Amino acid sequence: MTDTRCFHCTLPVSEPAVFFAEVEGTQQPMCCPGCKAVTEAIVAGGLENYYQHRTESANQVTDLNRRLQEELQVYDRKEIQKDFVRPATPASDSQNDRFTASLLIDGITCAACVWLLENHLEALDGVEQVSVNLSTHEAQITWRRSETALSTLLLEIHRIGYKAFPWRADQQEALLKKENRLFIRRLAVAGIGTMQVMMYAIALYSGAISEDMPEIYRDLIRIFSAIVATPVIFYSAAPFFKAAWRDIKIRHLGMDVPVSIAIGGAYLASLWATFFSNGEVYYDSVSMFTFFLLTGRYLELRARHATARAARALTNLLPPSCLKEVNGQYERVPVAELQPDDKVRILPGDAIPADGVLLNGSTSVNESMLTGEYLPIEKQQGDTLLCSSINVDHPVDIKVTKVGEETRVASIIQLLQQAQQDKPAIAKLADKVAGWFVACVLLVAIFVYWGWSGIAPEDAFWITLSVLVVTCPCALSLATPAALTAATGYLHRMGLLVTRGHVLEGLQSIDHVIFDKTGTLTKGELSLTQVIPFDGCSYSQEQLTHLAAAMEAHSEHPIARAFIVHSDSDQQSCQQDARDVKNHLGQGIEGTINGTRYRIGRPDFAVPSDRLEPPEHDGQWLLMSSNDQPLCWFRITDSLRPEAVNTVQRLHQMGKTVTLLSGDAEPVVAATAESLDIRHWKSESSPDDKLSFIQALQKQGHKILMIGDGINDVPVLAGADISMAMGNASDLARTSADAVLISGNLERLADAFNLTIRTRKIIRQNLAWALGYNLAALPLAAAGMIAPWMAATGMALSSLIVVANALRLNRTRELATKPHQPTTPSDAGNVGVAGATA
Repeated sequence: MTDTRCFHCTLPVSEPAVFFAEVEGTQQPMCCPGCKAVTEAIVAGGLENYYQHRTESANQVTDLNRRLQEELQVYDRKEIQKDFVRPATPASDSQNDRFTASLLIDGITCAACVWLLENHLEALDGVEQVSVNLSTHEAQITWRRSETALSTLLLEIHRIGYKAFPWRADQQEALLKKENRLFIRRLAVAGIGTMQVMMYAIALYSGAISEDMPEIYRDLIRIFSAIVATPVIFYSAAPFFKAAWRDIKIRHLGMDVPVSIAIGGAYLASLWATFFSNGEVYYDSVSMFTFFLLTGRYLELRARHATARAARALTNLLPPSCLKEVNGQYERVPVAELQPDDKVRILPGDAIPADGVLLNGSTSVNESMLTGEYLPIEKQQGDTLLCSSINVDHPVDIKVTKVGEETRVASIIQLLQQAQQDKPAIAKLADKVAGWFVACVLLVAIFVYWGWSGIAPEDAFWITLSVLVVTCPCALSLATPAALTAATGYLHRMGLLVTRGHVLEGLQSIDHVIFDKTGTLTKGELSLTQVIPFDGCSYSQEQLTHLAAAMEAHSEHPIARAFIVHSDSDQQSCQQDARDVKNHLGQGIEGTINGTRYRIGRPDFAVPSDRLEPPEHDGQWLLMSSNDQPLCWFRITDSLRPEAVNTVQRLHQMGKTVTLLSGDAEPVVAATAESLDIRHWKSESSPDDKLSFIQALQKQGHKILMIGDGINDVPVLAGADISMAMGNASDLARTSADAVLISGNLERLADAFNLTIRTRKIIRQNLAWALGYNLAALPLAAAGMIAPWMAATGMALSSLIVVANALRLNRTRELATKPHQPTTPSDAGNVGVAGATA
């Protein structure tokens, strides 16, 4: 620390200062992001004079809450609230008194923090709804301004141990980075401390067994152990103590309460034994336990941060400005100023700034960042255009229908964020068991101390300590996360990234597996697979392909890539050969090569004078013509993944019902289903159709696994019991899914079903061992038959056994799939196609 003071709150600032805010042209040091945000908000509201007229002498301030309240009252000014507070009712409502504030909360560490914040704030007068996101640390608070001031809400957040300031993207990123760095430091201290203190523990245990270690050496080793373990307890384990204190304040015995009692009690007893040479020490046990728990929580933290960044990445696709019609002229205005019914012009290559309706003409729109579909979608007058999609072909005008939080993209992001705050049911059960368990242990410890105080007062404390240590729920705390971490790591190495805890237990109950087609069962890459010349055509197949590639080289359409890749010519030479190339939206392309005019595209475009039917009905067929005379048919297909057939077969052998849901046309879906031996399929399905289909199955008691690859599948993925996304899916689809096949290999799905069986078995074994050991050792410790050092050894060994048992999952062999007869699907599973029944 130095004499440098925070310009806003006057508290000391660590050197070098990290946070600065500009006040009247000067960069002033800040102690934290909260003070930086407050200062910037004051300056943005034109209230710099606040700092000239305030009284800030620290020795005159005696009431911290009063001082804090005075500082927070600046947020009650409407000119400052305009950046992070919005009406919760339509602006046209003259009696509007409901507002929603977007805040960033510092200090959130787990789901219990979310529960505490939401329940505490919702109990306040005027507060209608509170939603806190664990991944992004963002809070949405809807309240009545006439009943409660915003500063009061902020003060209440501070009173329960958190800090709140206006939400800003850069502040959120800074907060996430700060949280990540802090966790890494805590983990490093715990890891290094554990390794060092274990070296000392080996010597102590050896001396205790042989009973020949001189006391001076024993005491010296204990002092060194205390020095090493102290930073682990006070720094690395600090989050456990803070969370436990919050749990106690809300009268909730969560897992952090027994963990903190075990760590704190063992550490204090060790200090007593160290300085008074009476009793045993447990520095190794508490250090190791802290390190293991921190490792599991850091992995959870990284997953939450990845989700938050993926959601922000989609938000960043929005353009900062757009062309809005003002008094008959188009002017560039910030997107934030758009309102429903505004008229906006979208140029080719521009991102669409809001949901809207196409007013004139036609164009094609790239929605790949939303849907994962690589083909641009043709849009006609009256069609809906979605925010963040890209206009490809022509300048068009749209009428804005939804802006900001009302757009489809915003709703998808909100759905994604809400989906993050879940916890495995078996982990919730462990928390509940631990709560009751610690309550019972504390009662037993009190009874044991009372009983031994009358029998042998000099032994009462150490026997009670043995009871507390031997029954410490360390192994119980590690039983579930250790197994889930090991299984998750094994699946990750196989190429399947699990992002939700309920996947590993939920897969065992899945009886219905539903696949999307494009990009899931298929590669998602168009390829030219067949060239069929007409009778009398003078060109060879190779020449026809080169001619087509020469024209398609001038197109950005994904189909064009199929010709260019297939052709031996490179793109530059093709562009030099073709002249006067024109793209016809939704029809095809035409151009001149060596004086001859060619067309490629739909049959009625290539040869308008005749209705020609393709040779087959599966795949996509394009007709090429010259001077209105047909030359050949080109077949464009999306090839199946090579492992798709074997994967479906393995799922059938496991007794799973497999269904194919696709938005593609009936012939294409039917051909794909037939080639994969999928008996249940449905074509031309919109996202709403898919969701309705899944919900119908769930009402009949089926458990659904959905595998998709686009953001248009997000509602369906959210509706399924378990969802998976392919590794090449859109960013938001991957982060919204419960698991991601990052390898793109569908066979990993079947492997995951096998692994979940073992994972559940390991978790049950761990829980049985942890509870069984504690219950068996408790009577012995209460009878004074277990010395404290033996209890510490048993606690450490119990935790190690749990971890070692979990690590057996890392040596899991791919289990052979036992044949089963496929289950007979219900009526909802007998999927009908257009005009047929599967």
